[in-house]
Amino acid sequence: MMTTVAEPNASFLHTVSNQLLELVSRVEDDVALYADSRVGPTGGGFVIYYLTDENGEPLKDVTVADLGSSLADIVETRGFQQLQEHCEMRNLKVRIDEHFYASDPRPTKIYRVIIDGWQMGSPI
Repeated sequence: MMTTVAEPNASFLHTVSNQLLELVSRVEDDVALYADSRVGPTGGGFVIYYLTDENGEPLKDVTVADLGSSLADIVETRGFQQLQEHCEMRNLKVRIDEHFYASDPRPTKIYRVIIDGWQMGSPI
């Protein structure tokens, strides 16, 4: 018996990639706004964005898995690659993490995009 693995859902990955591309245009303003607010620890900070599903709800790992995709597929999208390049040019770091969301009816995590690495007073 031959086992097949579901190919990542191209339409889904395209949608997530577009969300990440939209962040490229927001990062500088959001980081500058946060850095200027003097909220948080002195010396740096971070901005968190939540990836969302087609209903505007937080994107869950179980949904991604049900679509035959994974976090590894998301970080390979054009959107993440461009966001990463954009951040690196500004000495910022970007990552997508899985954050605990719920345990019922099954353990679930949501995906967050985290931008960090800036220092107060440094140009962005």
